[in-house]
Amino acid sequence: MSQECSIVEDLLPLYEKQMLQASTIEFVEQHLTTCQQCQKLVVNSSTQNAYLPMKRTVSFFHIIFIVLSFMFAINSSLLGNQKGFVISYALFGCLSYLFYKNIWIVFIISSVPVFVWAIINNLNNELYITTFSLTEIGTLVIGAGYIALLHTIFALIGAAFAILLRRVFQ
Repeated sequence: MSQECSIVEDLLPLYEKQMLQASTIEFVEQHLTTCQQCQKLVVNSSTQNAYLPMKRTVSFFHIIFIVLSFMFAINSSLLGNQKGFVISYALFGCLSYLFYKNIWIVFIISSVPVFVWAIINNLNNELYITTFSLTEIGTLVIGAGYIALLHTIFALIGAAFAILLRRVFQ
C-alpha cells in the first residue's frame, strides 16, 4: 500500500459525502482510476454504509441552540419589545442556519420552543383558560400557534439572509 493509497483511504469518507475541494476530488478520482485496491475500498465502504442507519447525536452546540431558542421565547414573551424581538429572532435564525445549514432545523428550533412556552405561559392565564373546556384549550393552541408562527417568520427571514451570505461568500 503506497502513501497515496493511505491518503485516499483517509479521504474516502469525505469524498463520498462530497465534502472535498475540487482539487482534492480530482486527486482522489485520478488515483481511483489507476489503483484497484482503492477501488475495492470504495465499493466496500459504499455497500457497508448503505445499510447503516444514520445516527444523530446531540452535541453540546445543539443543546446551546435549543436553550437559546427557549430563552428567546421567554424573553420575547416577557419583555414585549418589538424591535428587540424582531432583531433577536432574525439573528437567531441567521446563526441557526449558518450552524446547521438546514432550513427545517431553523423552522423547528424557532417554532417548537415558542409554541410550548406560549402554552405553558398562558395555561394559568384567565384570559384563555377558566373552565378547561375544549373551546378554551383550542383557543390557547391557536394562539400559541400564531405566536410561534410570528417568531418563525422572523427566524426564517434571518435564515434567508444567511443563505444569501453563504452564496455571496462561496
